[in-house]
Amino acid sequence: MELDVCIKGRRSVREYTQEPIAKEQIETILEAGTWAPTGMNRQPWRFIVIENKQLIKLVSDETKELVKQALPHFAAQFNTDQDVICYDAPMLILICSEKDPQWAQINLLDCALAAQNMFLKAYELGLGTCYMGFVSFLNSNPAFLRKLGIPENYDIQVPFIIGHPKTTQGNAARQKPSIYKWVK
Repeated sequence: MELDVCIKGRRSVREYTQEPIAKEQIETILEAGTWAPTGMNRQPWRFIVIENKQLIKLVSDETKELVKQALPHFAAQFNTDQDVICYDAPMLILICSEKDPQWAQINLLDCALAAQNMFLKAYELGLGTCYMGFVSFLNSNPAFLRKLGIPENYDIQVPFIIGHPKTTQGNAARQKPSIYKWVK
C-alpha cells in the first residue's frame, strides 16, 4: 500500500469485531514503532500488549473513575456501564517510557512518533487503531500500573486500541496547511 493511501485513509476506529489479531501482525506493528525517529537515538519506548478482555475492561473502568475525579465535567459521559474508553476492542497497547524529568517531553514525542508508525502499519495490514489519551490518567495510580506489568519507574505515554474494524471508515476532509510564516 502506498504511503499516501495510508496517511490519508487511516482514521480512528472505535468499533471492532472480536476477531483475534494474528501475533505476527502485532509483531510487525511493534517493529514498525521501533523504526520511528527518536531524540539522540534513545529509543525510549517499551510496549505492553494486552489481549485479556477482563484486564482491558478493568483498565476502562479505572480510567473512567480517575477521569471523573480529575475532570468532573466528564462525569455524566462516563457514568455508564458501556466501555466508552476502550470500546470493547480486542487489544490495548500501551507505549511506555522511563520516568526521567530531563527527557520527559522528548520521551513523550518519541513514543508519539512510534505510535504514528504503528497506526500506519496497522492500517496497511487492514486493522484499525484509536489513541486513548484518557488511559494515561492511570499514571496517577502506581499500584494499578504494576497490575499491568509496567515497571515502577515507567509511565504510559501513548495508549491505543487496535483490532479489526466493524465498518469501513470514510475519509474526512482536511484543511490545507495553514502556514503562519515562511522564512527564506
